[in-house]
Amino acid sequence: MNVPLQVAAEDTSGMADQMGRWLDRVLGPDYQRYRGEGAWRPSINLYEDGESYHLVADLAGIEPETMDLRAEKGRLILRGQRPSPRPPGGEAGQASASGSLRLHLMEIDHGPFQRTLELPEAVDAERIEAHYRHGFLWVKMPKEGRRP
Repeated sequence: MNVPLQVAAEDTSGMADQMGRWLDRVLGPDYQRYRGEGAWRPSINLYEDGESYHLVADLAGIEPETMDLRAEKGRLILRGQRPSPRPPGGEAGQASASGSLRLHLMEIDHGPFQRTLELPEAVDAERIEAHYRHGFLWVKMPKEGRRP
């Protein structure tokens, strides 16, 4: 029996995304979005084949050693923090030879994040594997009783 992998309920972030899009439309493209701590969620895709579930998370700009991936109590939990991207050698408000750096538009989410997914009973949590490549975290979750 296949048990679908479902995204666990995570507060009201969907509503926050809708409000953010509405504010962008009302205030225009120069509006700088603000998200409180832990408010952003990396985008994910989820695939399934006969032997495993495969999750991919878009985590560009994050050092792999700063990510925390755990399988506990029937859930897969991904936590971390993405720094705010800056031009090389530039910090907002910092004076340089060419003047101070000013921010005109901010669309790249940064700061702490967390995603939690319910694991189907069919997943063998002891054999979960993950690797990071080209800004994507790939998580392979083998099904119990299925060996390559």
